[in-house]
Amino acid sequence: MKFLFIFTLFLCSVSLAGQKANSSAVAGNVYPDSLKIAENSLPEIPVLAFRSADLLKSASGSVSVIPTDRIENSAVNIASSLSTVPGLVMQEGTPGTIKLTLRGIGSHYPYGTKKIKLFFGEIPMYSAEGETTFDDINPEYISRIEVLRGPASGIYGASLGGTLILYPLRSNHNSEEVSSGSSAGSFGYFKNGLSYSKGTPQNDLLISISGIQSGGYRENSNYSRNSFFMNHHQRFGTNLTGNLVVSGSKISSQIPSSVDSATYADHPERAAANWLKTKGYEHPNRIFAGYNLQYGKTANWNYSTSIFFNSRKTEENRPFNYLNENDFSYGARFLVQHDVESATTTWRFSAGTNLFFENIRSSLSENVAGIGIKGKLQQDGKESLFQTDFFGQLEVQMNKVAITGGINLNRSGFRNNDLFTSDTLQQSGNYHFEPIFAPRLAITWNPMTDVYLYGSINKGFSTPSLSETLSPLGLINREIKPEKAWSLEGGVRANLFNRTTFIDLAGYYMRVTDLIVPKRIAEDIYVGMNAGSSRHKGLELALQQWIIGDGEVADARPVTIKANLAYAVSRFNFLNFTQDNMDFSGKKLPGMPDQLFSGTLELKVANGFYTRFEMNCSGEIPLNDYNDRYSRGWMVMNLKAGYIFKLFKNLRFDTAIKINNLADEKYASMVVVNAPGTGSRAPRYFYPGLPRWFIGTVNISYHNFRK
Repeated sequence: MKFLFIFTLFLCSVSLAGQKANSSAVAGNVYPDSLKIAENSLPEIPVLAFRSADLLKSASGSVSVIPTDRIENSAVNIASSLSTVPGLVMQEGTPGTIKLTLRGIGSHYPYGTKKIKLFFGEIPMYSAEGETTFDDINPEYISRIEVLRGPASGIYGASLGGTLILYPLRSNHNSEEVSSGSSAGSFGYFKNGLSYSKGTPQNDLLISISGIQSGGYRENSNYSRNSFFMNHHQRFGTNLTGNLVVSGSKISSQIPSSVDSATYADHPERAAANWLKTKGYEHPNRIFAGYNLQYGKTANWNYSTSIFFNSRKTEENRPFNYLNENDFSYGARFLVQHDVESATTTWRFSAGTNLFFENIRSSLSENVAGIGIKGKLQQDGKESLFQTDFFGQLEVQMNKVAITGGINLNRSGFRNNDLFTSDTLQQSGNYHFEPIFAPRLAITWNPMTDVYLYGSINKGFSTPSLSETLSPLGLINREIKPEKAWSLEGGVRANLFNRTTFIDLAGYYMRVTDLIVPKRIAEDIYVGMNAGSSRHKGLELALQQWIIGDGEVADARPVTIKANLAYAVSRFNFLNFTQDNMDFSGKKLPGMPDQLFSGTLELKVANGFYTRFEMNCSGEIPLNDYNDRYSRGWMVMNLKAGYIFKLFKNLRFDTAIKINNLADEKYASMVVVNAPGTGSRAPRYFYPGLPRWFIGTVNISYHNFRK
């Protein structure tokens, strides 16, 4: 495959250059403040996801960190920055249609992100239905992202794919700042934002508002979003701190939907005919808030309590009906940690609970003749769901070895109230799943300086959503079971060549049993079914290579060049899967490439000039369970160049231009697996990716630093 050769050549060249960097750099010069980013030294970033005092290089599992500088390159939402994580497949059909999968989990679903949990600080942003949305998360609100790959996140509630934790941006201490940013680009793209931050030793506050709109490349693809964000952190005393996070968004997004292969090849700018006819759209509005209290009575005890709510209201105009949905979730999270230290051993015990409750009111109405006129009510109901997790974790650190053991106990269920009385079918009922235990055992060994080996065994699970639990007649299928999986993984992290090269290599094997697959019984109706088992195995490599420089702020140079590479090779297969008398055992899971590569090359100069070259490559993707149709592999390159300068000491300008899809590659940015077709209509598998397009950005900030 062409991108595998490019990756190998690129890897060899940057490794050799990194070993020569110290002799070629110019000493005795320092960077301006704009280049002093502590997160440049990736292996030294603290990892908080496992609730241990670990750095990335010594973490006890497969975890990736996306620092600020990578998030800042995202245009509309955070999805594009996630593509730098090995093992994570990001597909974006439109700004409002995003699908993420981790290690092949959730690949069988045609739309949306399933079986991956998302937290904004301590606030859950996934639904009890098992779906996670990313389209309304503004990159400017995020300081960094941690991605736990695989079912190793019992402290956040065990999952199958993994967990994403977004850490909200905070203002700097002893400073006050006002900043604004504006962007304009191809296809009617505009973005504007304004923020204010102030930090003191006792509290810090950040408030931000932003607006974004795009006319879209395709028919019926207009998009607009207005959002706000506030993060307030306060120290009440020596031992007590509080943190309030509030965010909201209002979105209007048209839906062009997917197209068949002929339209994709000849007229990718067109929308699907039925979605264009009805002028399909979705209008999701969301507000979420959470408050966290941290109390440390002594140096060895720490208590954390969080409460949160998340409200989302959606209206969607679809060719087959209108969907109205009001979703309100709330809950709490309690965590206690205790450390015991001796001369040779440190013990850390963590325990707590996650309480999650969700109420959903949804209705379906007729779309008269499919032309966008809302007709009579067809379905109306209310759902109440709950999930409760109790977890405990014990970590023992002994000289160069650390052992971590943990367990998660989950109890979940739902009640469905059928409020539609115009038919004779009664769907009301409740169902509680059996409690599920999910243990974890991990060991980390530090055999030599800056080299760490780790291995772990984890159990994960995913409960069926309510829509998957209902039968085609609307009755509760009490035979459906949660998906479960045991995962084995091991890896090595090493900081080499005078800390100019950081390698993170992981391998995993996972078998999923009681596999839940969505079965389409109508264009808009899916039901869930347990369909045997699947096998997931692969290798994931992340590499940071300093060609000039080494990431240490104290070792400043007038020029730095670094490369970040991510490569994953995987095999996802059905082990035992039969549907409609067809045996798919041994077939590849649809929607997943066997190989995926992401690479960036960044240059920064002390006078403020910087460039960033990005390359993203995907192997071919099977489109259905039969594996008789494939989406071809692709390679997309982006180039960004900018200049940072100051006026009057406190006024900072950051101007940049970015060319996306530099080579004008024709590719499918998202595929719909098992898309249905008829004798007169071909299956609509493809969301066409954008052709070459441009963005220009100007950011202005005024800093007032206080001593």
